[in-house]
Amino acid sequence: MRIVFEYNVLYISVVSTFLIVLLLLVRGFFGTKIHRVFFTLAWTIVLVRLILPIGVMVPVGWPGGAEAVYGWVKDIPFSDFVWIWCTGACAAAVVFVVRYIVCGRVLREALPIQKVPDIDEEMFTFMGIRVFVSDRISSPVTFGIFHQKVLLPKYYMNLSREQLKYILIHEKIHIDNHDNLNKFLIIIAVCIHWFNPFAWMMYLCCNRDLEMACDEKVIRQVGESGREDYANVLISLASKEVIGETAYSGFAQSAIQERIVMIMGYRGVKKWNYAMYGAVALSSMLIFTMPTDRDLWAGGGDPAAEHAGGKTENASAPDGEAETVEYEAVDVEEVLEEDSFGARTYVTVKTVEGVELCIKLLLQKGIAATNGGVLTSYLPDGETWRAGMDETYSGEVTIPEAVLYKGKQYPVERIGAYSFYRCRKVTGIHMPNTVKEIQEKAFIDCESLKKLRLSSALETMEVNPFIGCASLKAFEMPECQSQYVVKDGALYTDFGRFLKAYPQGCKKKKVELDEDVIQIANCAFYGAQVEVVVLPKNMVRAKSRCFENCRNLKVVQASRNTRIAGDAFVGASQAYVYRYE
Repeated sequence: MRIVFEYNVLYISVVSTFLIVLLLLVRGFFGTKIHRVFFTLAWTIVLVRLILPIGVMVPVGWPGGAEAVYGWVKDIPFSDFVWIWCTGACAAAVVFVVRYIVCGRVLREALPIQKVPDIDEEMFTFMGIRVFVSDRISSPVTFGIFHQKVLLPKYYMNLSREQLKYILIHEKIHIDNHDNLNKFLIIIAVCIHWFNPFAWMMYLCCNRDLEMACDEKVIRQVGESGREDYANVLISLASKEVIGETAYSGFAQSAIQERIVMIMGYRGVKKWNYAMYGAVALSSMLIFTMPTDRDLWAGGGDPAAEHAGGKTENASAPDGEAETVEYEAVDVEEVLEEDSFGARTYVTVKTVEGVELCIKLLLQKGIAATNGGVLTSYLPDGETWRAGMDETYSGEVTIPEAVLYKGKQYPVERIGAYSFYRCRKVTGIHMPNTVKEIQEKAFIDCESLKKLRLSSALETMEVNPFIGCASLKAFEMPECQSQYVVKDGALYTDFGRFLKAYPQGCKKKKVELDEDVIQIANCAFYGAQVEVVVLPKNMVRAKSRCFENCRNLKVVQASRNTRIAGDAFVGASQAYVYRYE
């Protein structure tokens, strides 16, 4: 699990909408049976997701439908509409600020409350709140965000001691719950996501739920026997001319009928309520998660990121007992670094060509998803990232199947990010069939790389790891049952339907993709020398930066139904799209 920065406001808005809709449905069908405190907590989770630009990357897969939605949203070029978004956000903010200033001027004219005959002065001070009086309001309100005070209308002298007690308890709960601060955060979320109608629905419902949650706490304080009196006070003070509720909490504001029904029907918390609280809380956290397959998004990778790899290969014996697979393992030449927990160790090994490689061994299944090895770049203290091998080496390299360390074999199952970073003289790389994952930028800037044999067990490959491999004319891969296949030298996944990477060194000027190809991955054609690309009629979409730095590219022929990302032609200034029927 890893926390990442999420830059796409549209994506945050869309995923948050799922939880908003869920809460609206629960609120509509079970609103009278579930306590409003639950809804205020759930709305808080929504607010955090709407305001904070972060996501949590977890090592689990998503269902196909959710993954498709994720990819669709990520492909929308939000950067093309950033000025429209900024204009709308500023306009919404101005509206709220003007309302706050206008209402604030009225409320700031309030005067401290004076001693009233027949009413104990401690009524206004025992709760530790400041009470003021205004002739410009028709019902009590709590004003301010950090330094809050309670404002009473001028007719408060006509209220009974019991009525004042209910009012002050209600406003004191607003202050203790920091409801005005919550309303301020709701306004920020609405300004950011002004284009989302569900954000405005959240604004209305959340304000109502804050009031009703406050009503519930009042009833718990005064007892269920006093709820009828409390409801009568609420009805007597209800007014249609309430001062603007931009960031204020009012006693008689917001959905009087709904509040009265809730107050009169209030019952103690049922046990099944707690089960629903937990279920919704857990499901709501899903809106923060992101799939680990970053082919679905256009962001860059973190070279220090550590992802869980696959499991060690086992074969099932006829009697059902697991049989460990034996590999051609190489011995450790040197231990570079070992953490204090015994979870991972960095070592160097030598290939058959005598080249030293840096490999990270994941030692415990309980800490890492695999006990296999990772060919990786190495970062000693105080140094910058460097490749996992000698950058000056010229020739071919054979990656070992496994590493023998303390009497145990660790299969090499992953090629880590920056493993062959700027190994400009390497001409060929032979990958063992134990490798299941290739991380982003693993072979970046291997300018002389001409021969690359991929693993038949390959399961996952991040955004084009072969950027800068200007001499690579074709990929090589043995025939296997993997979803990765090589056709005409290009690498495909999804059994040939998803173009993953096109060899940068191929001299072909015109490329016509097969009819069964429906997608082009991020950076798939990076730096390719093609001049014309013909996309099939069934092509669904070409993803972000798919034709990046194709400086010779002139024409991309695509169907009118094919969606092409707005930043697909970064660095390909001559290119234009010709649409056909």
